[in-house]
Amino acid sequence: MSDLQTLPLFSDNWRPSMSVEEVAQCLNVSTASVHNWVKTGYLSKAEVNRITEESFLAFRDNIAGHEKLTKRANKSLADSHDHEALQATFIERLSTASSTEYEAIAIEYEAALSNSYKNKEGIYYTPNTIAGTFFEHITTEIENVKFCDPCCGSGNFLIAAISYGIRPENLYGYDVDPVAVEISRRRIFEKTGFLSDNIVCLNFLESAAKNEIPIGKIDVIFTNPPWGKKLSKTEKVFFSNTFKTGKSVDTCSLFFFAACAVVKKGGYVGLLMPESFFNVATHQHARKKALEYTLIALTDFGKPFPTLLTKAKAIIVKLAEPSNATSTVCKTLTTSHNRPQSSFQDNPRAILNFNCPPESADVIAHMMALPHDTLSGHARWGLGIVTGNNSKFIKHKISADHMPVYKGKDILKGYLKSPSNFIPNDISLYQQVPPLELFLAKEKLIYKFISSDLCFYYDKNQSFFINSANMMILNDTLPISSKLLCDLLNSKIMNWFFKNVFETHKILRSDLECLPIHTNFLKNCHAFNEENYLAYLGVIQDKNGTFRLKKQDM
Repeated sequence: MSDLQTLPLFSDNWRPSMSVEEVAQCLNVSTASVHNWVKTGYLSKAEVNRITEESFLAFRDNIAGHEKLTKRANKSLADSHDHEALQATFIERLSTASSTEYEAIAIEYEAALSNSYKNKEGIYYTPNTIAGTFFEHITTEIENVKFCDPCCGSGNFLIAAISYGIRPENLYGYDVDPVAVEISRRRIFEKTGFLSDNIVCLNFLESAAKNEIPIGKIDVIFTNPPWGKKLSKTEKVFFSNTFKTGKSVDTCSLFFFAACAVVKKGGYVGLLMPESFFNVATHQHARKKALEYTLIALTDFGKPFPTLLTKAKAIIVKLAEPSNATSTVCKTLTTSHNRPQSSFQDNPRAILNFNCPPESADVIAHMMALPHDTLSGHARWGLGIVTGNNSKFIKHKISADHMPVYKGKDILKGYLKSPSNFIPNDISLYQQVPPLELFLAKEKLIYKFISSDLCFYYDKNQSFFINSANMMILNDTLPISSKLLCDLLNSKIMNWFFKNVFETHKILRSDLECLPIHTNFLKNCHAFNEENYLAYLGVIQDKNGTFRLKKQDM
């Protein structure tokens, strides 16, 4: 920020100002946040891309750190560390430590990494109890197996490999963190007395792309890749083109493709992944690639990382073509079952919904096999209003210049609560507003966004809502009415289908557009009747709320 005491004097029409970039740097936020705060009245524009210094000082002193949007933007400041200094400290400790201290140092080093650093680099070290389970699925002679962990961290997968009988000279480990690499080498030495030259500091993605990894010599890769580590657009394009990843360019998917490129035919690839890998569209091409191989096991480990809300799940494939008889081991924290690999093939976007038992998978496959349409291309979609600051704009009493607005929690199945929130009529105040014509449509469907249930409301009153709800306006190209579609989406069978396929707590447009809409039956219905619909599908509901095919009763 410029020094007010040294600014030169100007005419009365001139006001001291700062560039948007300077404001962003001072507040440790993005320039997009600064522009949003200008739009919502927190900051005043002096000229193009410049903010009045008076409004900046008022914002800094009276608002920053006090209101929710600023706390969220600055949350990384509360948890950080000097990584170079930390590395130097632990390198020094390793140089004087005894061989019995290496595992304890590994645990201490992991604990010393700040949450913000872990989030930025996608680093979450695999618990020993999880690493060991991967090796249970190797059926080849394990003693001569060449094993690699390309993101070895402090070596938990490598130590697990030794425990399962893999010889230390057949271990390969890579990581970009020199401290982690040194800890891994010393732990292997502590365990076996063998000081390996195959545990080295390098970037696996880059080295594999440049053919600097021993391609075709590795039998098994088990690893926990960096989750969501940021890569430049140039890096993503390079790795995607090299490994032929399609649109799957998140680091988790890239590591999966790279591992498959390195491991020999008939070998094993297993990765510990965030839950999103198994059901989100971003990873669709990676899932399709996995289904080209023999899908050995899928495991849900719950939430082993205290700082993360997402679950951790494992996928293990054998690089061999699957047969019609291929059966996949599916495990959760409380259940275990086998499913035919073919039961995943026709899922929307190749989703790996392995928590779903075989009987339920049969119903899903049956519903997808019946002739149907989808909502893709048959509707217009819109988000709710993003005010930029709900606490500032939302009032709980109506006034002359305010209008009612609904939140996601106001939407129930086929029902809308009475309005209890009101915002100014002037929509230019808000950070993001969809086209007004969507709100003013003669009929539209409004649905709750954050939910594990499908909650839709058929709206004929041109209602407005904020961004915890979304909307859909059906085109004439789908031969059913909006009211009938609303009742279908609120039905028990469609909610059951949605939960068992997508396993999500967000109602995403991309998921809704995959739902089977059986228009051959529905187009002849004046009103939706679930009992008749189930009869058409050939499905019955059990007392526990699940569904199964009728033919199982014969």
